[in-house]
Amino acid sequence: MSTLILNKTAYSKSPYDVWLKGLDEPVAMLTSTDRADECRNYDVIEAFDDYPVNGCIEMRALELNETYHFKTIIASSEFDMLRAGKLRSLLGIKGQSYKSALLFRNKILMKEQVRKAGVKVPDFKKIDSAADLYTFVQTFGFPVVVKPIYGSGSVDTTVLRNRQDVWNVLAKGLPDHLEVESFIEGDMYHIDGLILDEEIVLSWPSRYINGCLAFQDHQFLGSLQLELKNPLTRRLTDFVQKALAALPVPNTTTFHAEVFHTPDDELVFCEVASRTGGAMVREATVQTFGFDINEVCVKAQCGLEFHIPEVDNNPDRLSGWLLIPPKDGVLKEIKPAPAADWIAKQNISAQAGDRFHGSSSSVDAIASCLIIGRTEAELRGRISRLATWFHDHTVWEKNSDVCAI
Repeated sequence: MSTLILNKTAYSKSPYDVWLKGLDEPVAMLTSTDRADECRNYDVIEAFDDYPVNGCIEMRALELNETYHFKTIIASSEFDMLRAGKLRSLLGIKGQSYKSALLFRNKILMKEQVRKAGVKVPDFKKIDSAADLYTFVQTFGFPVVVKPIYGSGSVDTTVLRNRQDVWNVLAKGLPDHLEVESFIEGDMYHIDGLILDEEIVLSWPSRYINGCLAFQDHQFLGSLQLELKNPLTRRLTDFVQKALAALPVPNTTTFHAEVFHTPDDELVFCEVASRTGGAMVREATVQTFGFDINEVCVKAQCGLEFHIPEVDNNPDRLSGWLLIPPKDGVLKEIKPAPAADWIAKQNISAQAGDRFHGSSSSVDAIASCLIIGRTEAELRGRISRLATWFHDHTVWEKNSDVCAI
């Protein structure tokens, strides 16, 4: 018996060879071409172009199963949830089934399911034709949000605020698998956690700064964890627990939920994923609670021992993060922020001379920082200070004009 890993994530986020060091069985790794050089210490390593859509990955997994007889399939990327679920269901392997994966990936089915359980969701509709979009707007009014049913990272998500916006979208032709939903005014929060043997071991809320569509306006994306005394902390975790109870949650999984808090003090469900959030969600969780939810989840699925320190429900320090998105132009200069004891991690992922065409998702970044603070206010101030630093010390050239970020 052996383990199959479907992998598209960076080694820094998923060092599977380290996590599975005590596993006394073969491990096969199927990965994307751009991650191939990061993969080592596995019995089988095969890389694939066009990883998100390449059907040869499933074919190769089935072929390898004839030799290795997989008992566990590990997948942590959103792109792998459905293919891993299909393989598990087909081969009778424990873990998230295809039905479960589908309800976590398909935003229409997901919202239908949680709405039945009494969880408030936006008005929504699957778009099969231009008429569907038009009639939805006629019924519910502007603004509305159009996005892929199987999307992630806010890719190809558009807010339509008037008739001309609708006209512009329809003129380009509608791709398959779209939905439209009412735009919800208010702040967005994300709730991140870990479930082991059907028990929620960790669940903690954070608030986005600027929101997941900030990249479309070239604004930074930030996040800060809430204090226990914040009245929304318990409300958000209870709200997400109710939503999860309405879904076929895997026995062991991480999760990343997003919830709106409206000016009328209502909580409205956006979506939930059966995997860890992107950006620096994982790093922030490690920093505050002292263990890696990804590592624990992988080890638990493979039957390996793991250690979780007692979760502090009132942590004495909180974590936040900041992402600086690329612009459309040539990066002329970028400087890292000066060292500070409250900057736990800083990564500059671009250099002078690099050419960018803006951001395509909420997690595209040329710089990212992990931040420590004792309170929400302290975190918010530090995130704002860092954002200002990068604004003042990053220079772009566009159409022969030099401009600050």
